[in-house]
Amino acid sequence: MALLGCDVSRWQGIGAGDEAPDFVIAKATEGAGYVDPNCDGHIQRALSQGKSVGVYHYARPDLNDPISEARFFVENCKGYLGKAILALDWEQPGTQWNVGWAKEWLDEVQRLTSIKPLAYMSASVVSQYDWSSVANADYGLWIAGYPDC
Repeated sequence: MALLGCDVSRWQGIGAGDEAPDFVIAKATEGAGYVDPNCDGHIQRALSQGKSVGVYHYARPDLNDPISEARFFVENCKGYLGKAILALDWEQPGTQWNVGWAKEWLDEVQRLTSIKPLAYMSASVVSQYDWSSVANADYGLWIAGYPDC
C-alpha cells in the first residue's frame, strides 16, 4: 500500500503539503547546527488536517561525523518522538557513496530513541550503491519522487 505525501522545508511556505493526502514530513535539522525555522509550523498544520507526520535530518557527511549529527537531530526533535516518523535525508552531493556513515547515523538515532528511522533518498542513489547493510538492519528506505509536491 502506497502513501502519498510531501517533503517540506523552509523553502516552501507554511501551507506547503496541503495537497498531500496522507502525510507531511518536514525538515527539522541539517548538519550539526541548523534547525529549520518552519518545521514546527509545517508539523502543526499537517496534524490539524489529520495527516500523519514525520521529521527528517539533512545529512552533511562532508562536514560532520554521524554520531554528532544524530545526537543533534534527536536533541532538537524530542517533542516529536512517538508522534512522527524519523528519517535521514541522504542527498549531499559527493558523499552519497558513504553508506557506512548513513548506517551509523541510523543506528545512533535508534539507540537514542528506540525508534527505527527511515533512510530517504532518490532512486538513483539506491541503485548506485550497496544499501544491503541498511536493509539488512531493517531500516526502511523511502524513495523520493518529485511529480506532485
